[in-house]
Amino acid sequence: MADDGTMAAYAANIERYRRLVGEMGGNAMLPRFLKRLPDKSSVLDFGCGVGDSAARIEAAGHDVTCIDASPEMAATAKEFFGLDVRQQSFDELDDVAGFDAIWASFSLLHAPKSAMPGILARIHRALRPGGLVYIGLKQGVGEYRDDFGRFYAYYEEAELTGLVRTAGLSPIAIDHDETAGMSGKIEPCLHITSRKEEV
Repeated sequence: MADDGTMAAYAANIERYRRLVGEMGGNAMLPRFLKRLPDKSSVLDFGCGVGDSAARIEAAGHDVTCIDASPEMAATAKEFFGLDVRQQSFDELDDVAGFDAIWASFSLLHAPKSAMPGILARIHRALRPGGLVYIGLKQGVGEYRDDFGRFYAYYEEAELTGLVRTAGLSPIAIDHDETAGMSGKIEPCLHITSRKEEV
């Protein structure tokens, strides 16, 4: 189930958030992710937000499915990028072996830590054998709300890689950087790309 405070914060600040995403120029990890994909892959943007990454994935020749819990995000992705978004929360993902890859860019950080094992299990189930998943999160310890009321779960590298491996996924790349989001606060970030083993 999506967090009410986070949903309300994005609803109240959707235009501000859209402009910020445009100014930031997208996730720097996306080009690397795209290079790992076979031609014409089926890709799930899991928590697509305003649709900027999904639009780039689609422009690279892949078939994109978008999911986001926020009706405002879904409407914005449709208006600016022509994307159709399945409006559902992370724990409602029920696809089975439907995707060659899953892109979860700074979306799963809005789920409580207690929910992450179940979400990763759903991701594993939704991937085809050999499929890739990218997850971008804020690095740190604990769970907090920012000044907008958005919920965040923070992870250290060992914690996240442990969860990913427990879900049956094998990390193939781990990266670190910093970014400033809507709050303006620069924070360390953790990026992990993993593969579902071939059967």
